[in-house]
Amino acid sequence: MATQAWSDGLIHAISNVKKQLFVSDLAVVIKDKYPKALHHFLVLPWKDIDSVYDLSSDDDGLLQNMYELGLKAVGTTGLTVDRFDFGYHMKPSMRRLHLHVISKDYYSPCLSHRYHWNAFNTEFLLKHENVVEKLHEAGHIHRPSLHYIMKLLETPLQCNQCMYNPNNFADLKLHLKQHVESDIESTTS
Repeated sequence: MATQAWSDGLIHAISNVKKQLFVSDLAVVIKDKYPKALHHFLVLPWKDIDSVYDLSSDDDGLLQNMYELGLKAVGTTGLTVDRFDFGYHMKPSMRRLHLHVISKDYYSPCLSHRYHWNAFNTEFLLKHENVVEKLHEAGHIHRPSLHYIMKLLETPLQCNQCMYNPNNFADLKLHLKQHVESDIESTTS
């Protein structure tokens, strides 16, 4: 029996009806198995598209549908849409195009190193609206150099909610926890 490649995990996950939160004819929403924030969803097309670099201007309807499914997922959290990032990684670790719909708290035990942080808090995360705009303008998404991608992942750490520049990743994690506790306190007061 052949073993499945780890990078194909998403392709298998979307077929598991128990993992599907929302489904359309074009796409499906699942929860990220290793969430990098309190709320982390993935929207994947049924169509076999590896990444944003395989999209064309013909995929406009698909991207709109994926975004709308992402909005439905946000609706389950009790948070407003402005508290979420919607985007695609420049160099995804797993096959099958997937839109990250992730709360901006980035508070999770699965967020375990600076590369995780920088994958969501630099230009490494291609914002959904920018992908749509680039497809309209150029008909495709330009693939950046590996050197540029690695430079983004090595970016110095900075809080996404204030101007704090931590000394290391552990300091950032403690700082993010303070933001979450402050948010909880303000909503219960």
